[in-house]
Amino acid sequence: MLNLPRCMLRPAWLALACMLLLPVQEPAAETYRFTGVERVVAFGDVHGAFDELVSVLRGTGLVDEQLHWSGGGTHLVSLGDLLDRGDYGRQVMDLMMRLGPEASAAGGAVHVVLGNHEVMNLTGDLRYVSAGDYAQFGTQARDGAPAGYHERRAALSPEGHYGRWLLELPVAVVVNDTLFVHGGVSSRLAGLSLEQLNAEARRDVRRVAEGWHALRDAGVLADMEGFDALLAKAPRLAQSSDERLGRLGREISEALDGLPFIPDGPVWYRGSVTCHPYAEIEIADSILRPLGVRRVALGHTPTSDRRITSRLEGRIFGIDTGMNRAAYRGRPAALVIEAGETRAWYEGEGEVPIEAEPNRSWERPYGMIDAEIEAFLLSAEVIAMERMEKAGDSLQKVTLEQGDRRLTAVFNTVDEAPRVLDGRWTRRAERADRFSHEIAAYRLDRLIGLDMIPVTVDRTIDGRRGALRLWLEGSFSEGQRRAEQLAVRGVCSLDPQYQMMSVFDVLIYNTDHELGSLRYDRDGQLWMVDHSQAFGLTRDVNLMLRNSDLKPAPQLADALAEVTIENVASLSPYLHRRQIDALVERAAQLRARR
Repeated sequence: MLNLPRCMLRPAWLALACMLLLPVQEPAAETYRFTGVERVVAFGDVHGAFDELVSVLRGTGLVDEQLHWSGGGTHLVSLGDLLDRGDYGRQVMDLMMRLGPEASAAGGAVHVVLGNHEVMNLTGDLRYVSAGDYAQFGTQARDGAPAGYHERRAALSPEGHYGRWLLELPVAVVVNDTLFVHGGVSSRLAGLSLEQLNAEARRDVRRVAEGWHALRDAGVLADMEGFDALLAKAPRLAQSSDERLGRLGREISEALDGLPFIPDGPVWYRGSVTCHPYAEIEIADSILRPLGVRRVALGHTPTSDRRITSRLEGRIFGIDTGMNRAAYRGRPAALVIEAGETRAWYEGEGEVPIEAEPNRSWERPYGMIDAEIEAFLLSAEVIAMERMEKAGDSLQKVTLEQGDRRLTAVFNTVDEAPRVLDGRWTRRAERADRFSHEIAAYRLDRLIGLDMIPVTVDRTIDGRRGALRLWLEGSFSEGQRRAEQLAVRGVCSLDPQYQMMSVFDVLIYNTDHELGSLRYDRDGQLWMVDHSQAFGLTRDVNLMLRNSDLKPAPQLADALAEVTIENVASLSPYLHRRQIDALVERAAQLRARR
């Protein structure tokens, strides 16, 4: 007779709970790293869009008309989120499960990493499951649940056909010199090997998945209760006088603090594809270098233009193009890596080069890039103007229209005397309040890659020349935040953004910060406005910093090298030569503080 722990001889739910409490064994020699692969094809979030997935696989030559493997030695990588939103998650899983052995037999491979939606389905978070998805598992509704609910839950349980498969999947694999992860690479992953990362994540998903079903079987959770109830009850259960239930509650609570469930974990983190490169590059390097890879391909966050993009100087490839058209209005696409080259494949286009994404990811009006917004502000018809509150005649809100597009902008015409009389500079110019400084600040911001000042152009309206700056719809000022106690919610930490703002303020010698000059957009990102009194003549940055230990991030320090007399010559229509000389000197001093 097998020498089993005594609790394993108890009722089924207790036996399962007992299994959760047994020591976690390190996985057997299991590799998540594959080298010498000639061709790699990777796709992002499918979300039940079976037809779109088939389009990708056929278009990249990986399956034939009967959907059998035809890709030879190619390695196919799915970045997870096969499930939810769409109706055909079951068919997607069936196809991926079948293609794995077929690819192996042909000398290739299929790798599927867990996405947050696989984790959600395994652990009772079913809020994104469609009625059509449930219906793939059964046609009879019962006990107040949708048709197919009970059958689907059983199939995705730890003992179910799909649950067993999903619980064996890793959260990260490396093929050649590319890391594949669903969400992103935050500092939370620092110091973890590929094996440790996968062992920890798989362990915690399994503990919570098995715990959910064990507590249901024990009657602690009602039949229809899922992740939210588990999240609420596990800590209380940890205090239970029942020893076994108490230990089970503690195990579940501990696992819920693990990598698969935290915002900066590998299946949830969005900062790698959303936050500013000057804040993210060092983080990415701290993960990629120890793993011996040069780039990471990520899903989870649909790219703004629904095309595969490169960012962080080629370290990050965002490949979630919103494949489920109904949910995301995207397109079937894949990342293709062959002979060291990265290309994007799109349905109807084939393989094309991958474009670099702008430094700042934000909700762009009509999806317009900066150059398109500039052209609009310069040429669109002005259909309305109104004086801004407490701003006098020099600041007005302007509504512009061109075709079916309409944008709002702020028109600043303040110009308290140029302070240059007969070609000579006067001391009063150091405190000059000029609209031209707004334009210079915008152009300088783009030169060093901050992208933290809204698009600003030089335009004349009704005979008055001024700076016309895009109004950020839905944004609010720091003053509003304090007065109305508004929460700033977003993926990106504000601390590095405040640091970048501070560096820029010193660079342009901006001493006129008001609560209205800091704004937050809908994504919680910081923007800087109102620089009409900047660009003083002081050259010594220590006078502004005093005892501050402000240092620019390494990437920002490198970008400051662009602030040379030659590179800022284009600012001469807006700044005097003495202002430019002081600007260049401050840039050099800031670089020296890195």
